[in-house]
Amino acid sequence: MNDQNILLEVKGLAKYFETKEGFTSKKYLKAVDDISFQVYEGETLGIVGESGCGKSTTGNLLIHLLEKTKGTIIFNGKNFDDLTKEELRNLRSDIQMVFQDPFSSLNPRMRVKDIIAEPIRTHTKKSKKEINQEVTELMKAVGLDVSYLNRYPHEFSGGQRQRIGIARAIALRPKLIICDEPVSALDVSIQAQILNLLIRLQKDYNLTFIFIAHGIPAVKYISDRIAVMYLGKIVEITTKDQLFEKPLHPYTVSLVSAVPLPDPTVRDQRERMILEGDVPSNVDIPTGCRFHTRCPFATELCKKEEPELVEFETGHEVACFYPLDGRKTEIVFQ
Repeated sequence: MNDQNILLEVKGLAKYFETKEGFTSKKYLKAVDDISFQVYEGETLGIVGESGCGKSTTGNLLIHLLEKTKGTIIFNGKNFDDLTKEELRNLRSDIQMVFQDPFSSLNPRMRVKDIIAEPIRTHTKKSKKEINQEVTELMKAVGLDVSYLNRYPHEFSGGQRQRIGIARAIALRPKLIICDEPVSALDVSIQAQILNLLIRLQKDYNLTFIFIAHGIPAVKYISDRIAVMYLGKIVEITTKDQLFEKPLHPYTVSLVSAVPLPDPTVRDQRERMILEGDVPSNVDIPTGCRFHTRCPFATELCKKEEPELVEFETGHEVACFYPLDGRKTEIVFQ
C-alpha cells in the first residue's frame, strides 16, 4: 500500500469544544485530540470505535463542516490552511460525504432528480440536457429505476434513500468520499447490498473511501486498512488482515473478540476480552494512557505517561507500552 500515492495526509488534527462549569470555569471537550494518518489513492480506510470516540467529528473536519482547533490537513498536495474560501469551496467537488441518516440528509421538498442534479448545477456549467443525462446515468449506477426521478424522498425505503445519497455524492466524480456510518440505520439485509454497491462504485469511478462505523463486521468487509479510535485518539492502525489476525492494542483485542462468529466450534473456543467500566468523559480525560482505566494489563507507567502511536512492525502502528504481540494469550480471532 505504501507505494501508492498519498491522497490525504492528516497531521496532529484536533477539535476541542468549549464547555462551562458554573459561571466562570471553562473546560474543553476533546472530541478529536492530536491524530495523524494517511489515506492512499484507491483504498478504503476504515475508522472504527465506540460512540463518542471522535470518528464522526474527524469526518466532519476533513470535509470542512467543522473548523479544526489545530493540525494540518493536506489533500491531493494542497494544505487546507493555504487555501482561500473560494478555493476551499471548489475543493468540495473532490471531497464528498455519505451521511448516516439517508432521510434527514435529503431535502424532503426536492424531487430525486433535483437532489442528484444539485451539485452538478452548483459546481459545473453543464447544460440542462447534459445534467439530465448525467442524473439518469447516476440513477442506473446506484441501482435505481429512472422512472423514480420525479418522486420525493419519503416515497423511498431507507436503502433506496441511501442509494440516492450515494448518487449525489458521486455526481461530481470526487476523489474522496467520506462515508459516515452509511449502513448503521439500515436493516441488516440491506446493509450488504449498500456495501457491495460502494465496492463496485469504487472500481467503476476510481474512488477513495474513508469508511466510518462502530460495527466491526461492516468495516472488515469493505476496508483495506483500519484505524481504531478511543476517546479522541487513534490507538492502532494497520491492514485489515493484520488487525484481525494479530491485534496489538488491548482495546482492539476487545473489539475483535466481540465480533459474532458463525462457526460454533470456533465461537466456543474463543475467549472474549470483556471490558469493565464505562468510557471516560472527553472533558475529564484520564492521565497517561486514556485506556488504562479499563485495561486489564495497565501498569503504573500507563497511568502516568501517554503512549505515542508508533510503528510496531511494517505498516502496523499502535499506541501501547505493552503491545499484545509479546504476551501469551489464548484468544482465538478467526
